[in-house]
Amino acid sequence: MSTLLLHTFSMAFPIVVVVLGILVLVGKTVFVPFFIGSLVIMIVLLVLLYLDKKKHPTASK
Repeated sequence: MSTLLLHTFSMAFPIVVVVLGILVLVGKTVFVPFFIGSLVIMIVLLVLLYLDKKKHPTASK
């Protein structure tokens, strides 16, 4: 996976999770499946980002 693509999505999905979380807290229960799905995707992307940084420690400098 391209490192730039991985960094882009791993920074964008927390924003999506926060927005959907706010909508769910306001009472829009129709967004619960999207919230759960985006939360799972965000966690997977953060794990991939961590593994990528662990694999290439000099790439982050």
